[in-house]
Amino acid sequence: MCGGLATWVQAYVFDAGGRTAEGISALANGDGIANYEGCGLLFFESHLGGYGARFALDREERGRGKSQALRLYEANFERVLHYSGFGEGRPWKTPQQKAPLGWIKQTPIGSGDDSASKDKGSFLQNLFSATNKNANEEEYEIILKGENSPSRKVEGWEPTCEDVLTWIPPTPKLLSDATLLLWRFTLNGTMSAKNGRWENMRNAWIALIDIERKHRDSPPLQFCPIASLASSMLVDPADTGAEYVGNGRLARGLYKMGTLLKLGRTTDGPVESTAIREPIAERDPEFWLPVNSELQKEWKDVVDSLTSALDGYIYPSDEEDSLANVMDTNNRLEAWDFEARPILEHAIVYASCKAGDIESLSVARSICSQGVTLRASSPEEWWRYSIVLGLLGDEIASEDALYTSINVGGGQGSRA
Repeated sequence: MCGGLATWVQAYVFDAGGRTAEGISALANGDGIANYEGCGLLFFESHLGGYGARFALDREERGRGKSQALRLYEANFERVLHYSGFGEGRPWKTPQQKAPLGWIKQTPIGSGDDSASKDKGSFLQNLFSATNKNANEEEYEIILKGENSPSRKVEGWEPTCEDVLTWIPPTPKLLSDATLLLWRFTLNGTMSAKNGRWENMRNAWIALIDIERKHRDSPPLQFCPIASLASSMLVDPADTGAEYVGNGRLARGLYKMGTLLKLGRTTDGPVESTAIREPIAERDPEFWLPVNSELQKEWKDVVDSLTSALDGYIYPSDEEDSLANVMDTNNRLEAWDFEARPILEHAIVYASCKAGDIESLSVARSICSQGVTLRASSPEEWWRYSIVLGLLGDEIASEDALYTSINVGGGQGSRA
């Protein structure tokens, strides 16, 4: 009865040890999904499905395109953005579809209409009361509604409780999981930074922030640091409340990083809403290589901003000369490693590779060294380590790291 909670715990245990194969078995394969697919309260099964996509992505070939992890993303996240209208930036105020199932009250045979069976008290009284159940208590069962499939015929239709709870809008946690998974897809090469899914995600965050502003006096998303940081990859931190996370530099670094990559922006004009015309896989061989000299300083600023969340150190910059050389451990981001790894590891290593200077690459190498030590069975860790070592000029160690990534399962199921 607690398969969802057990799988949740397993996800963190397997990730901490880099046990990718076991993570795929528990969260991405059919047998594992069967243990938690019924845990739908506030998209709990979608969160676990997103974790399974991360494990699957750790073992996939770079730039493969046909991705099991991408299918898991579509099933767990894209469908929510689609039916709620958040992906188009037009969230529905009421459900636009009927739930395919409903509850009816079933009266046991022979219960009669005695007064004792009618006066049962409120639902909460029945739930928390210590009285024993009797034969006259009401029972409920699930039945199919008139239409077996979801319907958009809403004329003269009043949504019921089942309809509302079936088609609830995305939560901040759901959007943050989806955003960080899209970021992993982009760095992995499964999809391009110009993919239309990024624009759908931007629309969803803007719609959610507008709702938060309408119903809250405090800054939007301030109650959920991971959500405010994830949204900062697409929305200005001044609008997400991420400026209050640590010293605010992490959010500004993520926003600048998203701007440099032009996430979801195919041109300077309107963005195509479909992802079909855009190549799924990013096959650009220079995607992880340093940029030209004009943008290196921009990427170096990103590295300094992101790494400030690791040690609380405020790196000197033109705007903050007066705050240079300040260390404050309260500025460190506190979160589960599994949750924050796309921000504190993948993002920093990628930005360091784009900057290309020896200081940034040394930071990336230390992060990767820690990763392959603690998560030695993760193909993704060894693959990123090989890139950093190659940029540092250690070709032999880079090749060894790449072969290790393949030996521990990197690219399984793909053609040589």
